Amino acid sequence: MPYTITDSCISCQRCLSGCPTNAIQTDGSSFWIDANLCNQCEGSHGVAQCWSVCPTNEGCVPLFTGTAAVNLTAETSTDYWNHWFASYSRMVARLKGIEQSSYWRQWFDTYSHTLQTVRTQTGTSAPLMP
Repeated sequence: MPYTITDSCISCQRCLSGCPTNAIQTDGSSFWIDANLCNQCEGSHGVAQCWSVCPTNEGCVPLFTGTAAVNLTAETSTDYWNHWFASYSRMVARLKGIEQSSYWRQWFDTYSHTLQTVRTQTGTSAPLMP
């Protein structure tokens, strides 16, 4: 099953260089994953590289049905820093608009509880190293 790019994509373009089969395509206005090229990184990596480099962890997910293409916003400025700040502001705005996955909140709460229990049992307040 190939992967697809979702609406959680912030258009950072990290997946373009991360894909070992060059399955991620762009026409300058949208991203998509070519299902004929995507092999889920089997045989070369333990996890899909588009997913592993994605800062949102939900911008690239397994494709269940249909296809998705994410539109890019075209930057018209030729000044490097204006372009950089516009891209940065757009990415931060999209990241702030994404609801955080409950997985990480549950993981952090469990970890904090376990750490507090261990600290109580050992009578220390120093950070514990694995």
